[in-house]
Amino acid sequence: MKQKSLIGFSCEPLDRVRIGFIGVGARGQLAVERMADIDGADVVAVNDFIEENIAAACAIVERYGATRPATYIGKEGWQSLCSLPEVDLVYISTDWVSHAEIAIYALEQGKHVALEVPAAMSVADCWRLVDAAERAQRHCMMLENCCYDEFELATLNMAQKGLFGDLVHAEASYIHDLRERISLNDNGHRRWKNWQVEYMATHIANFYPTHGLGPVALALGIHRGDRMKSLVSLSSRTIGKPEEFCGTMNSSIIKTERGRTILLQHGIALPRPYSRSFLLSGTKGYVQKYPAPYMAFAPDTTDLLSGERCAALVEEHKHPFIEQYKARGEELCGKRWIDYVMDSRLIYCLRNGLPLDMDVYDAAEWSSLVELTEQSALAGGAPVEIPDFTRGEWDKVEGFEFATVK
Repeated sequence: MKQKSLIGFSCEPLDRVRIGFIGVGARGQLAVERMADIDGADVVAVNDFIEENIAAACAIVERYGATRPATYIGKEGWQSLCSLPEVDLVYISTDWVSHAEIAIYALEQGKHVALEVPAAMSVADCWRLVDAAERAQRHCMMLENCCYDEFELATLNMAQKGLFGDLVHAEASYIHDLRERISLNDNGHRRWKNWQVEYMATHIANFYPTHGLGPVALALGIHRGDRMKSLVSLSSRTIGKPEEFCGTMNSSIIKTERGRTILLQHGIALPRPYSRSFLLSGTKGYVQKYPAPYMAFAPDTTDLLSGERCAALVEEHKHPFIEQYKARGEELCGKRWIDYVMDSRLIYCLRNGLPLDMDVYDAAEWSSLVELTEQSALAGGAPVEIPDFTRGEWDKVEGFEFATVK
């Protein structure tokens, strides 16, 4: 049976979005609190393997004066939650490896899905995710919060206005010194000695690509007029004790259908300052965010805009979402206010019957790099083709946009 595309897909508006949460540990509980605060969102069910987590999530909902959600425990529990007629959206905050399995099952039950990054850890699961969403004709959005950061939104605005000209090159990364967190095991309640370090100990290359890649992919219009076509990837020697943690510094270069390039890097085992890179280079100008924000424009690129001059441009091109959501996001979530913007947009689009900001093709394309960078690195940097998850419809829409009610 021919699959029906989800490019530009929208559904009938939902008066209220009834949400079932699967995985309510540290990140899941933060998400429950955000949704409990957002108008038009109802937390109606929660699931986890740990009863204390379920109790904590229910307490959050009740603190907001809402009805205590239905509770489910374990695998059979999350399957039951996905089958509930009262659930419109399944929100997944579990371990990486389980994301795809749960999301596919939820889609098969006719639910919309929002899931943490990465959406899947293999190319095969990325295809299964796309197939399930297309068959069900339901939304599947990967929760990439960095696409909603203030600087990225402002420069996306600038790029769409043509200030950087035709974009030719981009850089993205996830550089984060996590050595102490890993060695301390449960620091931050993340249980790093469980699933995350177990995965790191047996894999090399870029297993967490989306924080850096997401914002530049939107700016480049990936599957919205261009697509990632192939990559080469190399990893450094292993850092640390192999039996505990297979830390490497990975660098990959992606080539797009339109001949652009993306430098994508990942490293969490070296003493380096945090960076997502975020660099866009076009025929009229350049912008970068890390280690400090800079911009330059033709004809005089020696006039480097930094500090207050750069901040003034960001303010001038501030995205409307910042005015709309940031203040409440900071009040509720502090430095993680971008999560509030992300969830607010998700509910807004579902309630207004609009295409979501990011679709199942974003989830598949960005997540497929987990396996593809490893394939190339293990082969000494050999080129690897990136699947076209849109099945030839990557140029059906020209350019990314946030849908709004006209």
